[in-house]
Amino acid sequence: MNLTETQIKLQIKDYLAFKGIYNFPLVQGMGSHRGSPDRIMHYQGKTHYLEIKTPQGKMSDYQIAFQEQCKEDGIPYLIIRTIEELVDYVEPL
Repeated sequence: MNLTETQIKLQIKDYLAFKGIYNFPLVQGMGSHRGSPDRIMHYQGKTHYLEIKTPQGKMSDYQIAFQEQCKEDGIPYLIIRTIEELVDYVEPL
């Protein structure tokens, strides 16, 4: 079954709420930072940036630059393409 990005975002929102993990979306629009991730998750004392894509989705150059900056700063940045990827990341924490 091919899910849309919106459906994957909803699964992620619901999963994190079920787990009691504080998270919120970053709303894109005028004045927002280009390349900002879709969602921020606070868990076990860390801030994690979540970029949500379909399995075929590609990141923009701005998103790649944001990801690289996070890597340099030691901030967790995840590209989530399925709910299972997030479950596999969160459950071991």
